Amino acid sequence: MELFFSVIKMIVFLIVIIYTINWSLKYLNRYTSQTSDTIQVIQRIGVSKTSSIAIVKILEQYYVMSLSEQQNQIIRILTPEEVLQYQATLTPEVEPFVPSAFSDLVKCKVEQLTKKKEDQKHENHKK
Repeated sequence: MELFFSVIKMIVFLIVIIYTINWSLKYLNRYTSQTSDTIQVIQRIGVSKTSSIAIVKILEQYYVMSLSEQQNQIIRILTPEEVLQYQATLTPEVEPFVPSAFSDLVKCKVEQLTKKKEDQKHENHKK
């Protein structure tokens, strides 16, 4: 009986500890997250182990930047036409969702399976 209470206490304390850790991480995340409406890294491509090239949006202007451990440099400022062209490449081509075609396909497959099942039943009864 004493072992049972020890196990229960251990489980309760484990739940309390996990809850406390989860709460503290959420609390710390508020102060360590670096989200900003004025500065956004749109895309980053690694060039080497310690450097990368990124497209960065600062306010309403887009920049191509070189980012490394030692320094960050603006390579060039993108024109509005280049920004529009880049944004067009980001939007993936999505096929339109056609629920009626999917519904028809499912009905057809269900009919095929029920027919196959009935045929198997008839073959089993003949034997």
